[in-house]
Amino acid sequence: MNLTPEKRANGCLWLIVMMIVLIISFGVITVSLDPPVLITLFISIGGAIFISLKLVGKPRLKGIITGIVITVVILGILTAGLSFLFTLLQPRSESTAFKVEEFVKKTYRLEGTDSVEVYASNRVWRDNFGNDFNTTLTVRVRDYTRLRDHISGYQPGRSGNFWGDLYDYIERTDRPALDIIMDSFRIIQKEKKLNRMEFAEMVVSCIQDIPYSFVFQEACLAPHNYEESIRELLQKCPDCCIGNIAYGIQNPVSFMGNLKGDCDTRTVMIYSVLKSFGYDVAILNSDFYRHSILGINLPTSGLAKIYNGKKYMLWETTAKYYAAGNIPATYSDISYWDVVLTSK
Repeated sequence: MNLTPEKRANGCLWLIVMMIVLIISFGVITVSLDPPVLITLFISIGGAIFISLKLVGKPRLKGIITGIVITVVILGILTAGLSFLFTLLQPRSESTAFKVEEFVKKTYRLEGTDSVEVYASNRVWRDNFGNDFNTTLTVRVRDYTRLRDHISGYQPGRSGNFWGDLYDYIERTDRPALDIIMDSFRIIQKEKKLNRMEFAEMVVSCIQDIPYSFVFQEACLAPHNYEESIRELLQKCPDCCIGNIAYGIQNPVSFMGNLKGDCDTRTVMIYSVLKSFGYDVAILNSDFYRHSILGINLPTSGLAKIYNGKKYMLWETTAKYYAAGNIPATYSDISYWDVVLTSK
């Protein structure tokens, strides 16, 4: 009887097929199910061996062991590399607490022959292009005292655009008292020779750099009284809350006087500054996300909202490292954003 020896698969071919199947299955399982890495690896290796045996045949045992070892090593290197890259691309987390030098101080400035009492905060920040800036955000104490409660006297109109009308009222009322801050930004623009995009970036990143604070209509309570997202921040920074503020928004002068600002407190502040410098800017609100962001009509790439035939690039203002056209993925469904106010 002429017995034919069992045909063995080519070891190299078997290894290549197994690695291809393993990498594909590892990626698909990770993206679709996101289980722990070891479980993903175990399932992927088992599936890759099974499919390779079906497609190519059975190699020698030594070939299988070699293939598994090499594949595990390669996957380990890929996982470590992807993890490192993901860490680099993630927005950097920052402390929610103020540094000592960032606190607002009551001091004086000379205006003509008069010594005027002011609130001033020295700010040092870096924009999203790595440019460093510093300035002092200053408002007069008399303006702060005069304007800090003016929102409580606001009478809503009948346009049906409550927030847009309120923001417009706040901006028009406060803007003249922001003249010192406007001059500070103007000096930076001149010294650094900033173009329009660079100037907008400088202004927005300055406000982004200010640690976030909640602004509530009611009094601020102990952290355990709030939902998780609020509770976590207040546990880290108990002072990051200001309460008993009409409509839950601080006017720009008050914001600059105590540096406590939430989303729409910041968007109105930035809107006021950029509007004064001739920019076409917008404020967008979302009832769904319970958030407010800035829109700016400048030629750049990223997420945008089309409104009245104009393209407003969306801009997150409550955290660092978000450039124009860049907002958190959790807020990125454009259909949930409504333009409530534009400068032009």
